Amino acid sequence: MASNEIEILDTAASVEKLNKIAAGRALNRRRFMTALGMTGAVAGASMMSGCSVASTPVSTVSITGTGQTDALNFLLNLKYLTATFYSYITTGADISASATGVTLQSSGAISGAPALIVPTGANSQQTTDLLNEIYFDEWNHLANLQSILGYSGSYRPAINLAAGAVITASNVLSIARILEDVTVTAYNGIANVLLNSNVTYAMQLLGADSFHAGALRLIDIQNSITSTAVDSLDVPPVDPGSSTAAAAGPTATGAFFATAGAASTNATTGQGFAFSRTTSQVLAVLYGTPSLASTGTSSGGYFPRGVNGNINTV
Repeated sequence: MASNEIEILDTAASVEKLNKIAAGRALNRRRFMTALGMTGAVAGASMMSGCSVASTPVSTVSITGTGQTDALNFLLNLKYLTATFYSYITTGADISASATGVTLQSSGAISGAPALIVPTGANSQQTTDLLNEIYFDEWNHLANLQSILGYSGSYRPAINLAAGAVITASNVLSIARILEDVTVTAYNGIANVLLNSNVTYAMQLLGADSFHAGALRLIDIQNSITSTAVDSLDVPPVDPGSSTAAAAGPTATGAFFATAGAASTNATTGQGFAFSRTTSQVLAVLYGTPSLASTGTSSGGYFPRGVNGNINTV
């Protein structure tokens, strides 16, 4: 067995089995969506009551090899950020104590949290539904990662949700699309560290987050929501304005999708392919919001005290 692979103590276990185990401890979609029909903190409290996602790790799994553990913990930090972000904007409340790594007392402080956000603009009800469903996915991604990592999983770090800007109905979609785009490139970049079933697992999460990113980019375009690129790999959502321009692919201005175009293709990312960010590039964005953090930085931006785990420095 490779030293950096997740060891499945039950030989019949598989990624599918792990997903079923975690799914049994995660939230039912219908119950989740019904709870989101409430308002504010009442929704958050009611939705999460009785859902002790992370208090008892899955006993059939242990993590061996620091490379795999560190990589999955890095992804776990990103899920803490996105799940917390979507929890506040859709319910006006934090995720449950059990989802932060045992208890809220073990969690880092949350600052810059908004009240419940009510989307405005074109198709506002569809936007609300979309954000609610993204939260459903992010919550279950978090629950699943915690279950797999068990006692090797890190606690939620301190998070500043207003690192880019105070979250409002006017900018929430722009912030959401940046977080999703960065997360997608993070999974893409860390895939070369993961082995065997871990790669399959990460690609399932990557697929879901790619769906989120694409939908958010289109909504941003339809609502004329603009945003500046956070680094050289960022492709802001832009309608090229004509079928001919769209057929030519992304430009330096942006595009429908966050893929490489003629202006941004390079030796590792050809035109039409998604970018990958190394862990350092991901942290440079998240620590440096709204500007990039420099090499050696270990905290700042969305993570004022840094991320938890061994992969924590730009």
